[in-house]
Amino acid sequence: MSGDQHRPIGHQYALAMIDGGADGVRKLATVAGTQLTMDAFLRVHDEEPVPAFLHSALCAMSLPTKRPKDDTLPIVREDGKYALAINPRPVLQNIDGKSVMKSLGVPYGAYPRVALIYLLSQAVMKRSRDVYLGRNFTEWMRRLGYQTVSYGPRGTANLMREQVDRLLACEWQIRWDGTEAEDNAFAVRDVKISNEYAGSLDKNGAFAREIRMSEVFYSHLVDHAVPLNEVAIRELKGTPTALDLYTYLAYRLPRIASDKGQVISWDQLAKHLGNEADSKRFRQTVRETMQLVSAVYPNANVDLSGRKVVLHPSPAPMERKLVGPHLRLVGPDTPKTAPRSSVRVAATPAKSSEPVFAFPAGSLSYGEREQTFRSIALTKGHPWSVDDMANAFRKGFPDIKKPRTDAEWLRVWEAFVIRYAERRAKRSDD
Repeated sequence: MSGDQHRPIGHQYALAMIDGGADGVRKLATVAGTQLTMDAFLRVHDEEPVPAFLHSALCAMSLPTKRPKDDTLPIVREDGKYALAINPRPVLQNIDGKSVMKSLGVPYGAYPRVALIYLLSQAVMKRSRDVYLGRNFTEWMRRLGYQTVSYGPRGTANLMREQVDRLLACEWQIRWDGTEAEDNAFAVRDVKISNEYAGSLDKNGAFAREIRMSEVFYSHLVDHAVPLNEVAIRELKGTPTALDLYTYLAYRLPRIASDKGQVISWDQLAKHLGNEADSKRFRQTVRETMQLVSAVYPNANVDLSGRKVVLHPSPAPMERKLVGPHLRLVGPDTPKTAPRSSVRVAATPAKSSEPVFAFPAGSLSYGEREQTFRSIALTKGHPWSVDDMANAFRKGFPDIKKPRTDAEWLRVWEAFVIRYAERRAKRSDD
């Protein structure tokens, strides 16, 4: 057997998929994987990617994974040009019939991470600082991927509500040391944006249906949004370290320019992930976590086996096809650099012969090529205006000017149209 067994399980699944399809993946999982990683890999592979976004500063610096010893103290993170401070501000509460100012504490764990990704994704996709949450808390949680929503003291709804309350009550400050004068000091001071937020736990009760992001934060978010795959987020939603590792790699790997990759220390990675565990335990945790992360992001080319962490240039998570030299069957013509766009999956590397285009400009009502996009909009986005959807897509989709194959454009366009129609329908029902 080759050295493939030393790769993260997601990489092994990807090679098995290239060689033997889903049956090959299932066969491998019986001896080398787990039901959890296999199911995650197959679901992400089978479903069309759904765009999601997170601010680059929040990809590089994480919330606490566990409740801090004193959760009323501010959390401060630093990462090169970024510095992040999360300050839990006191809010007015009714305790034993008296109104008192009390801090809810900083958010921690998986719930606020999932909620934050959802809120920021909606803002980027809608190109609006106003984010619609839903009719009630149950509906909102199901949209986040929690199919079973329980309302006991330790139920999922109560745990999510507590963390979202903490998330929205905090003051956020991000310092960005950029190259331009206006970037040298960037502060976000109002992420809670809605004094009416209550997080009702009545199954049919209403809660704050919209929140409004501060204009400064929203403007910076649009310019520094990192694309993620919502399908992958759903698979990782119960594990905060997996969410952190996934978002960190999604931010860093596509930006690495050197063919040799980038080397960082384990201490640096721990700092990025906000982890204070001892080095040996941290390494073990990250290596175990990478098994699940690699299942949903097999294109992530990372070497965690040595005394240093080696990050290699890799496609972004929205790239659905299995690409990159670490996912190719071993052969003499294996390329030395990771491709930046879709390539034809094959046993031996080959460049795609498919032409690339820009997304159609102007109305989709005219032109032979435009008709395919229009057909998707009419069938998946009915009854909403095709050209309104196209304009919203042009405004909200990152790298809209980057040429892609029509197959790629149609895939992300269809996912956008479906989400657009769902959001508009929910607003109409409101």
